[in-house]
Amino acid sequence: MNKKFTRAFLPPEKAFALNAGRLRIFLLMAVLQLLITAVYAQSTIKVTGTVTDSKGEPLPGVSIKVKGTPAGTSTNANGKYTITVPDAKSVLTFTYVGFVTKEESVGSRTVINIKLSENVSDLDEVVVTGYGSAVRKRDLTGAIASVSSKDIQERQPVTLYDALQGQVAGALVMNDNGDPTGEGTIQIRGASTINASGTGPLYVIDGVISDDANFVNPADIESFEVLKDASSAAIYGARGANGVIIITTKRGQEGKPSITVQYTHTLGELAHKLPAVTAADLRYYRAHRDNKTTGAVADSVNHYMNQDNDFQDEMLRTAHKQVASLTLRGGQKGLTYYSGVNYTDDRSIVINSWAKMLQTKLNVDYQASPKLKISNNLAFAYQSGNDIPVGTSVNVLFDRNPWTSLYNPDGSMSSYVESKRNPVAYALYEIHKRNYLTAQYNIQLNYKIYKDLQFTTLFNAKARNNQYTNFSPKWLTSKGEGNASGTNELSKDFNWEYQAFFNYNKTLAGSHNITGMLGFSADRRRYDDFYFAMSQYLNETIYTSNAAGLLDLAKTTTFATANSDASLFGRLGYNYKGRYLVEGTYRRDGSSRFGSNNKYGNFFSGSAAWRFSDETFMKWSKSFLEDGKLRYSVGQTGNDAINDYGSVSLINFGDEFYNLVSMGALSTTMGNTNIKWESTTQQNLGLDLSLFKGKVSVSVDAYKKVTSNLLYDKKLPAETGFVSTFINLGTITNKGLEIAIGGTPVSKKDFQWSTNVNASFQQGKITKLADNSSFLSGDKWLIQEGGNIGDMYMFKNLGVYQYDVSNAYDEHWNLLTPVGVSSDGKAAEGYLLNGQPYTGVVQQMKDGSSGRVLTGGNTIWQDTDHNGVIDNNDKAILGNGVPKYYFGFVNNFRYKQFSLNVIFNGSLGYQVYNKVANGQNRNSSTYSPPTPDAIYNSWQKQGDIAKYPYFPNKDTYGDMRYGINSLYLEDGDFIRLSSAKLTYTLDNKIAKRFKAKSANVYVFGQNLATWTNYSWFDPEFSSKGLNIGEDSGKYPKRREIGLGVQLIF
Repeated sequence: MNKKFTRAFLPPEKAFALNAGRLRIFLLMAVLQLLITAVYAQSTIKVTGTVTDSKGEPLPGVSIKVKGTPAGTSTNANGKYTITVPDAKSVLTFTYVGFVTKEESVGSRTVINIKLSENVSDLDEVVVTGYGSAVRKRDLTGAIASVSSKDIQERQPVTLYDALQGQVAGALVMNDNGDPTGEGTIQIRGASTINASGTGPLYVIDGVISDDANFVNPADIESFEVLKDASSAAIYGARGANGVIIITTKRGQEGKPSITVQYTHTLGELAHKLPAVTAADLRYYRAHRDNKTTGAVADSVNHYMNQDNDFQDEMLRTAHKQVASLTLRGGQKGLTYYSGVNYTDDRSIVINSWAKMLQTKLNVDYQASPKLKISNNLAFAYQSGNDIPVGTSVNVLFDRNPWTSLYNPDGSMSSYVESKRNPVAYALYEIHKRNYLTAQYNIQLNYKIYKDLQFTTLFNAKARNNQYTNFSPKWLTSKGEGNASGTNELSKDFNWEYQAFFNYNKTLAGSHNITGMLGFSADRRRYDDFYFAMSQYLNETIYTSNAAGLLDLAKTTTFATANSDASLFGRLGYNYKGRYLVEGTYRRDGSSRFGSNNKYGNFFSGSAAWRFSDETFMKWSKSFLEDGKLRYSVGQTGNDAINDYGSVSLINFGDEFYNLVSMGALSTTMGNTNIKWESTTQQNLGLDLSLFKGKVSVSVDAYKKVTSNLLYDKKLPAETGFVSTFINLGTITNKGLEIAIGGTPVSKKDFQWSTNVNASFQQGKITKLADNSSFLSGDKWLIQEGGNIGDMYMFKNLGVYQYDVSNAYDEHWNLLTPVGVSSDGKAAEGYLLNGQPYTGVVQQMKDGSSGRVLTGGNTIWQDTDHNGVIDNNDKAILGNGVPKYYFGFVNNFRYKQFSLNVIFNGSLGYQVYNKVANGQNRNSSTYSPPTPDAIYNSWQKQGDIAKYPYFPNKDTYGDMRYGINSLYLEDGDFIRLSSAKLTYTLDNKIAKRFKAKSANVYVFGQNLATWTNYSWFDPEFSSKGLNIGEDSGKYPKRREIGLGVQLIF
């Protein structure tokens, strides 16, 4: 009003004077502004540069601040930055997670390149704990182990199992890395179930739940978080009983595009070649077995029957594996992207065994507004390959007579000879082709309601289509007179998942931090399978069903199954100055697999931590103790790993026929409406120490894990009309201790050595069974109250009777030693007991099956029940297939532009049952040769001191006990140099010749050396369920050496 009044009522000349005064003031202010700007422009300095690590690799996302001011920026994807500082006295602070913070005075410089060194202390690293939550490692209350992209990059992993083996205490990784399509198993803190399914951990990939992570390329992974205790895993409820592995893939960075190209070529050889029977060995064996003067074949001039083959040389070759990858990373403000493509061509050591895989990953993040962020993740994987059936190829290497030729006189490959397959022919001409296609897409929205509260929702869809084509040509059948046969199987697997959750994070008065999370999820999975069995092919180069003359309706089937889950979950945490920390979680899961009375399960957890190093009474330790924390947690997780319709009885169609008409029939699995959730309660006590300014870190965890209401597929009496039903069987208890020690013993300008060692000690016991009843799983694994998981129940082999009169026992069935034995071994002058003369009653042992008295050359078995008869009551627990201890030992060395990574791992305190050797030495076939050890250490005549029985007897006297003979129970302990990689980073001037910002070349090796007493190919292989530790014939492991190059543009 005042302004309007002045303008309206002042005389014109006064109004003009007023406006002229205002114009002069405005002009004066403009001149002053120009002068100030000119002075400031002369004093400010524009600084640019590049931030790299100790190897010269650019570091994206490094925070750069002008000390004492709010001004700052960050490096782009190429590690470059630009910042304006007030004057030459300014100081720049460079901060990056995992690296030592560095300050640099500007002075007169306009280009400042910085090299950051790795931080020996990792307490400030951020650990993902699930559902959008993350905390600093120093503030963890649960047992969580992390593996970073740097740890992965230091070795040369092809699979998830390669990347994790030896890295995490409490994670037992059994790697099937000889087989190009092989995978492996990961078991976290021992077995939490006795089901063959549901024993592996749950995978969470970029927030999405998955049963496996085989389609993920390790090079695309930013970090692993392994959630080991229940307080950490309970937020995943029914699926977290076996531990949780959270995988976070790489994201984009603001800045110019950064392109990384990498190529490796690997050569592989058989890691452990086995002694093979020669033609001379076989002639010696047959001559003694058949009581002949010679064991030669009848036609001594027949070239076809007078070879001397080591079929390992014919069957196995030098493997070639090529891996090429390309990644693209970059973005601009508000929009970032990461894309990776990886191609693997693996032609393994067994002829015609190969796999090709294409893996792609695309992550795009869009900051639509200051509050809304949209993330898209797309993954695609395609794999094709030819599996080699171990039973008809690799195992037959030792089953076929070495003097038989692999080729016919006309040069074509032979088939059956002396009833034995041609292993090379089977490998070359049998088709076992596999095609796997996986596609996954998820979209995630994050909305910041206000600074302390964020809402996240995501939807994920994953589809998997697999095809299995098997074909065996006619001429591979016995005498080539059979029919060509084959199968074609198609499977389709689709699942979706929806999540929505809130995350709250509030700090009060600078000391009290409160965090909370509340969410909901739902998912559904459907699986369809189509199986066709065919024979009498019209054309043996076409493997589809329309080329077959006969479709086997009895074997041709279709199958479908589905399940759904819905969950509510929440987490609440409190942190006071980082000194006292508590957290609790709750989850309620519903599963369609259970009946209406037990459809829902509730899972709770709580954890607390005390940072005692921050207490005033610990000031005396500051000179060596940087950080010290005690942790305790207790919680529940679950397992629903039964058939999708295990609670109901089903009717199957197409399995039964009447007058060639398909019928419906009741399923052989009886439904159990009372089946309950399997529940695991775990307690964990942990200690974390950071010593000597972070140069040494120590983490110790002791745990007790009790799984109750075990889910088990129990066999039923035939009288019921059913084969099995799912029941809640009992309780198992796992106890263990985990120790992880890391440190940097040496950290100099040009040389650094960092090391990490982890060791795990575990024991699993069966503490309760339904009706207190025990049973056998398979033919040797005893499940009983008080027993250990993996106990092997079998006959104890004590050797071979030297003479007929060696079968002599006292009245308590203690074995006697004969003296003064006659030349025919049938009489003795006397006996000794424990070295002293024995004059009492002499008794003889009998075989319980045949009733025969055992004689010279028969196996001496332990008579456990001391009744003079060897039968099933004499079996005892003689071994265990679960390692009691396992460890990993990782070392990283850096000298100037060289770096070396070396990893050892091992498993100790367990046994392996060598069923392959046992089968070879059964003497059940006229033509199969035994092992070389058995040929020259078997009993032949009275007085022989032997390891193996008299083979012409075969199993007449119960000498073999196939599958349950302790002679073939071997020490499975091993220590392995599993990985080594030597890298040289080229000078930047050389890299620029290739138009690259940086370049390195490296040589690496896998499975380089193994120290073990196990006699067969390798003691490390995957097992599932209760039948642990039996080597029935596995794909041989290979020793690999490779070269690689990496260029960053």
